[in-house]
Amino acid sequence: MNKPLVKLAQPWQDCLAHEQGFKQLLDRAKKHDALANSVQNALYSLGFVSISQCLLVEWRPDRPSELVLVVPNATIGTRLQQIAPSITKELNQRQWLIREVRVRVKPNQFALKANKRDERPPEFSQAAQSAWEELCQKLSPQSSLRQSIERLLKNRRPKR
Repeated sequence: MNKPLVKLAQPWQDCLAHEQGFKQLLDRAKKHDALANSVQNALYSLGFVSISQCLLVEWRPDRPSELVLVVPNATIGTRLQQIAPSITKELNQRQWLIREVRVRVKPNQFALKANKRDERPPEFSQAAQSAWEELCQKLSPQSSLRQSIERLLKNRRPKR
């Protein structure tokens, strides 16, 4: 049994144990949605609109003063770590009592899986084709780079 998962689910199970359980569950969901909107607005007011569109907000009722922002890559995560004090300040001004903003990176959280069979590599312009061919001619025949470039040229056709 996954003990951390059970521990995380316990507050939600407690909601359902009571007669008004669904109301409590709905209230928690509304509170989480309001917090997520406040985070989006805080990032917007700080000038980070592009970051606000690629993150998920995790908030747990058993740790109400802690906020976890889930991002798809380390670059965005590092930037959010740098502005975390500003996010905390903005949220506190919006009546959210957040003391700590943590960032967690989950790669491929938001990526859409493309169908590789339908994808075709982009075509080269005439200038790009000739530049690759010229570079290929300058390399020695045993070079692994030359072999890679030859495969590249074989798989991509120039634009017409």
